[in-house]
Amino acid sequence: MNSKTGGSLTSRTAQALRKRISEGPIKVGDKLPTEKALAAEFGVSRTVIREAVAALRADGLLEAKHGVGYFVSQKEEQAAAADPGMMTQLHFSASMLDILELRMAVETHAAGLAAARKSWAQEGKIFAAAEKFARAVADGEPTESWDWEFHKSISEATNNRAFIDFFDGIGLAILPRRALEGTKRNILITKSYLEKSVVEHRAVCEGISRGDVEGAREAMKVHLGGSEIRYRGLLTASRGDMVSDAGIASDWSALK
Repeated sequence: MNSKTGGSLTSRTAQALRKRISEGPIKVGDKLPTEKALAAEFGVSRTVIREAVAALRADGLLEAKHGVGYFVSQKEEQAAAADPGMMTQLHFSASMLDILELRMAVETHAAGLAAARKSWAQEGKIFAAAEKFARAVADGEPTESWDWEFHKSISEATNNRAFIDFFDGIGLAILPRRALEGTKRNILITKSYLEKSVVEHRAVCEGISRGDVEGAREAMKVHLGGSEIRYRGLLTASRGDMVSDAGIASDWSALK
């Protein structure tokens, strides 16, 4: 399975997994093969498999059992017939910017709680996700699953069930970049943008590690605020089908 872009490769892999679930031989309740086995079968990296699995998990087709693996929770037609989940309802009524504003409220507070309440193990998980995101950026590999894992790890470090359930319920779809296609996605998700995210993730990590509640909150605010400015600039510029990365960067700098 070959593709020129990680995004389309992930989409194709996710579609192949969907087909396997909907048509068999995988049945409801069955455990998926390991990432390594799936990567070998589909001829893709384990990162692409992880992205594809996260997409199906967000759609309610898979569920994770900690320390065991991923299991088929329902077929495609069952997911379509089921009551819409949290993120589905948000997509019907909320724009990408609405979702970013929601994330700003939830995740800024979550970062502060994580700074105050995290365990050593939880702190290690946050740092590990940030490092894997950074490594994916450096290697030019897909970053979505590690981005989501980083933010989800912070929610877990709040030790507040509601924050954890929020991320589990929404899944990878919380990343508004998934709603962008083609040129718009490529314009927004540039290498410089991802490299800024690496720096911002580390600032959040450091605030949480120090137990600096306000510092962690501010670092998360800067991180999500920069994304909001970029999305807003993209939406504005899309009327002319062009956006300047330098222009967005200047807006991002103004936020800081």
